[in-house]
Amino acid sequence: LEGRSVRRLAVDNQTIDTAPRAVRVPDATALMDWAERQYAAYFPATQSNIVASPYIYRHYPSTGNYLGVAGHDVYILGAVSGGTLIMVGTLADFAPHVFPAQVPGSDIDAARFLHQAQFASTDEDLVNVKARGYGGWLHDQYTMAPGQSGVEWLDAGGFGTVDLEIRSFFEPRLASRMAWSQLFSRRDRLRTRIGLALSEYFVVSSMGVDSVDSWVVNYGMAAYWDLLTGHAFGNFRNLLEAVTLSPVMGRYLNTLKNLKEDPATGRQPDENYAREVMQLFTIGLVELNLDGTEKRDAAGKRIETYSLSDVTGLARVFTGYEMDYRQNRPFAVPLEISSFGQLTDTKVCQLPMRLIAENHSMLEARFLGATVPANTDGGQALKVALDTLFNHANVGPFFCKQMIQRLVTSNPAPAYVARVASAFNDNGYGVRGDLQAVFTAILLDHDARDAALAARSGFGKLREPIVRIVQWAHTFGDEATLKRWYLEGAVGDATILGQSPFRAPSVFNFFRPDFVPPATELAMSGAPAPEFQIANETTNAFYVNFLQDIALWGVMVRQHERAFNAAGEYAEPPMDFVVAPYRKEFELIENPAALVARLNLLLAAGRLSEDTEKMIASALGVILLPAKGGEIYERECRKRMAAAVVTVMCTPEYLVQK
Repeated sequence: LEGRSVRRLAVDNQTIDTAPRAVRVPDATALMDWAERQYAAYFPATQSNIVASPYIYRHYPSTGNYLGVAGHDVYILGAVSGGTLIMVGTLADFAPHVFPAQVPGSDIDAARFLHQAQFASTDEDLVNVKARGYGGWLHDQYTMAPGQSGVEWLDAGGFGTVDLEIRSFFEPRLASRMAWSQLFSRRDRLRTRIGLALSEYFVVSSMGVDSVDSWVVNYGMAAYWDLLTGHAFGNFRNLLEAVTLSPVMGRYLNTLKNLKEDPATGRQPDENYAREVMQLFTIGLVELNLDGTEKRDAAGKRIETYSLSDVTGLARVFTGYEMDYRQNRPFAVPLEISSFGQLTDTKVCQLPMRLIAENHSMLEARFLGATVPANTDGGQALKVALDTLFNHANVGPFFCKQMIQRLVTSNPAPAYVARVASAFNDNGYGVRGDLQAVFTAILLDHDARDAALAARSGFGKLREPIVRIVQWAHTFGDEATLKRWYLEGAVGDATILGQSPFRAPSVFNFFRPDFVPPATELAMSGAPAPEFQIANETTNAFYVNFLQDIALWGVMVRQHERAFNAAGEYAEPPMDFVVAPYRKEFELIENPAALVARLNLLLAAGRLSEDTEKMIASALGVILLPAKGGEIYERECRKRMAAAVVTVMCTPEYLVQK
């Protein structure tokens, strides 16, 4: 074959453009299965794959034709090609043909997709996804300009300025307020949803970086959020490096000011980040197959991915890092506000950590089969370490399974994990770690889109509290209200809802990916359901009470965290309640059945049964409405509306996202 001519053909006499990254790229098997269906006269029946490096091919004796794939290129040979080996395109070229545009068949199908891909399904969203199809909608989201960043939000509020009257510069809760505001108001909602998922994977908790330097918490956490959303559609390798060099990650897991060994004192490099970057961020504790199942040795035992010596060796790489003060612009602080005297510019929190060569270990570092020779430059050592982690076979299934759990289902089938992990390993263009390819594979996979599969017991996930509240805001708020909402009662800690953005109790997140609810039907099969780890009597009761408050009365807002009068005494800042408009819902307020049907679609993607709908509609009818007009009528309408929303959002059918 080496001497044969190779040329490229168009399919069906049409030029095929490179597939958009919002379209799944087929593997060799999917491509050849499609060709057998589409061109049965040339490639009849169903043949098995034959592997003869570099080709994966099939032979069709009845026609004498061959069809195969080498790398990403598709070849044909035989009578179909005039006896010449011909490259007819790449796997990516054929993607739109193998996986034609998927279009939702109903509003319910569109709503299911949107609840997985973002937080809510508004009327506008439903129209868009039905018109564009799933792939077209994803393409629009991937190419949408990012919304206002977390740092920009802080700057716009004047929170980076020390002020004699409004002392928000020193208020640590601004980090949570920033996060809630981002979740509520950003229009690039796929990016925002994935940012939340990544924040629960690459965990940094503001509780772990709290200090007297509140500005470090606020601007550091905002910059970290911007880092996650900024890399959400990029490459995992770049994201991993950005996370590693983040000042708040350095502060949280002790890379910041981590010094090299000192024989005189017996000091050794801190091993915290070295351990967690392997255990939680890349390869996990045990070796995995492509489908996420555990590998076993000859004795049937699990195979550990790393040892203590790997941790010790890798820890040497993460030494010598400090905040980058080279662009620092320190400023004085009035004594009336603080005894600090001088503070550091907030820009320091937004820059990657800087390597201080004299504090970096120059000893040989061995880990995971890689070796960093002694006296290697710290930057090169970091590259070797991150490349080694990134290229480990575990990363694809380990990361992808958890992203499936965050977006689609708690207990994905191994084949589902394998398909997504394959997209991580190769996006169809020879690129590893392409996150657009990963999230496209997750959201467009058969297991995600098949409504019949979704209806089965065991499929789906418990909606986590943050997602429920943000869904309520997106569904019933408008642009004006979304920008003003601020969850006053939920930002201080995570006890009210069981969650608050960037307030995880530990680096292990709010819940573990392998958590199995004890004493349940799930426990009998060992099926994980991570979100149930924070579902208990307390958080469930708080959720209902909190939802009742915001659905009826609205969300408390105030212009500033703190305010002081002319005498320097604390004064309560002005506050107000911003209520949900419920504009289209109020048009149905006198028709409980129609109102519940609308809420069923928008909130639960049609999951509420007919009996549940009837029961809620009947209960709403008990709330009698007076004659139209006046404050009393409006008040009673709002009571009925709030009751409808709360009741739907507390049903099991809603709480379990399918």
